[in-house]
Amino acid sequence: MSYDNLLRPVQAGGVSVIACSIVLFCGASYAQQNTSQREPELLNPIIVTATIEPTPANDVLADHVYVGPEQIERAGQSSLPELLQQQRGVQITSYGGAGNVSSVYLRGTNNNQALVLIDGVRSESSSLGGAVWSSIPMSLIDHIEIVFGPQSTFYGADALGGVIQIFTKRGDGPMQFNASTGYGSYGTSISSVSLSGSTEGEHKTRYAVGINYETSSGFNTVAANNYCSAANAAANYCAPGYPTSATGYTRTGAAGQFSQDWGVGQELGLKFFATRTANKYPGYDYNYALPEIDTQVGGNYSAALYSKNQITNTWSSLLQVSQANTPGQNLTTYTADPISTPETDVLWQNNIKFGSDVAQVLAEHRIQNVSATYSGTTSVNQSRTIDSIAASYQLNRGSHVATAALRNDSMSGYGNQTTGSVAYGYFITEELRANINYGTGFRAPTFNDLYYPGYGNADLKPETNQNFELGLHYETKLYGLHLVGYDNKIDNLIIAMPCQNASSGYCPTNFAKTEISGVSVGANAVFDKLTVRGSFDVMNPLNVLTNLQLPQRANNVFNLGADYRTGPFDFGSTLTWSGVRYADSANTQTLSGYALINLYASYDIDKSWTMFLKWNNILNAQYQFISGYNPPGSNVFVGMRYVLH
Repeated sequence: MSYDNLLRPVQAGGVSVIACSIVLFCGASYAQQNTSQREPELLNPIIVTATIEPTPANDVLADHVYVGPEQIERAGQSSLPELLQQQRGVQITSYGGAGNVSSVYLRGTNNNQALVLIDGVRSESSSLGGAVWSSIPMSLIDHIEIVFGPQSTFYGADALGGVIQIFTKRGDGPMQFNASTGYGSYGTSISSVSLSGSTEGEHKTRYAVGINYETSSGFNTVAANNYCSAANAAANYCAPGYPTSATGYTRTGAAGQFSQDWGVGQELGLKFFATRTANKYPGYDYNYALPEIDTQVGGNYSAALYSKNQITNTWSSLLQVSQANTPGQNLTTYTADPISTPETDVLWQNNIKFGSDVAQVLAEHRIQNVSATYSGTTSVNQSRTIDSIAASYQLNRGSHVATAALRNDSMSGYGNQTTGSVAYGYFITEELRANINYGTGFRAPTFNDLYYPGYGNADLKPETNQNFELGLHYETKLYGLHLVGYDNKIDNLIIAMPCQNASSGYCPTNFAKTEISGVSVGANAVFDKLTVRGSFDVMNPLNVLTNLQLPQRANNVFNLGADYRTGPFDFGSTLTWSGVRYADSANTQTLSGYALINLYASYDIDKSWTMFLKWNNILNAQYQFISGYNPPGSNVFVGMRYVLH
């Protein structure tokens, strides 16, 4: 795939097949109460994303993974997709390093079939679909929740494969100042500063703000088998080929949350997230037959004003108004095509308690817009509205736990989309639970699918899916063992097909059907100073019409992680093993399997200063996520961290 226009949909051979996936429940992961004090992580964190209601992980019926602050702190120079790759049920692709285009597949579903939230606000490109991962710095993240399976009954469109919610830090308790800086391979430098805390008393004021700056010289991402490499360029009409110089990136960002309690159970708050990324990528000037280094500039901006109100002892309300945008611009020799995708959302959520049960009713109004210029001559300005109403009921009666939800989304141009879900869990013993889940979801066509000049198809229908899964979970205070099997069927899959109107070679079409079924096993354990976690995913991601495997998905993935603390020392290692994948939808090209081993170590000099080291891909494994593009080789990052309480 060429980087010549990242706003352009994949055409021809790049069939963007999507999958219904398979994954297992590697149970409750670890939450960190205070990373600076090195306290043991918890096996039963509070999960918000699964039902939009804070719930202990033991009672969450949806398959999920929790990534705590300490795992994020240990990530070092790793990008967000690289961290997510180490979690159960997640596979990724990338065209290079941290600044390049990446995709995240939840249980084998496409990048645009997973909804990404940042502090409860959608973070997505309504032109391309899915999150822009290169615009999310690791240093601004506090913790992450991943919920698998269709979540449209709670969040509406685009949550066919699940939801990834990123939480930034929320201030509480005494003031804390954090600063970190480091330097490593490929000229990578990452620095961040944050301040958080709160006042005391009934009228509490909470504050948290963080900023970060990253820069990297990068590396050569053009592999020898790239279709536009020097060896292949003449045959593909791009001689002398893509440039092989290093392509780096710079990224700046800021995030913050401020809130005021003006009474018991009454909170008014503001939260924001803002980043800007500029990354280089190899390109080609077809007018003058010359290779060139091009630049993509992108942003990720969101802000939300909210009011949380305890209206009665049993009725609580959340009213939130948010604005988000993921603008982008490709800067080449002849083009500087800008695109802006502002989105406004108004949400009113009401939770009513009936003893240990909770009923939830919400209404939502969302407006999506796109304003884009292509090749400096053609412009697209479109918008659509989505009005939604949803209701759910969470039952908790002794050994019985259940959730049922129903939602209707009225979309301009598509009419009504109704989704539903039901889940039931039974505690066989206090530690052992069995559950069964069923849910439906949908994904609306992107603005590119509908309106891209010479490519878009305004007659597209939304993709829909049905997911069924069974789970068995055993959890104690120190151990967790989880087994989940699932089957996810997606209809009306949008792929590129020959255009019927002959306006161009290929157009998006509702044609394919996929079925992703699988089993996932996960285990966690704490042995005094040692914590261990592991998972093994087996899935069969198929295009039902061709009986071929979906590209860039491995049938087998294994993850293992271990962390050991003793005194001021902290050591850790992760292993990710992925099986063979296909590079194309015809299953004619294979991508070899690979194993990545990473190491982490830190030393507390005193209660405030910590020195750390992160070494990724220590064996310098040679592999590719995308055929023809190099990922990072063995790379090291060292730094210092300062905490003031």
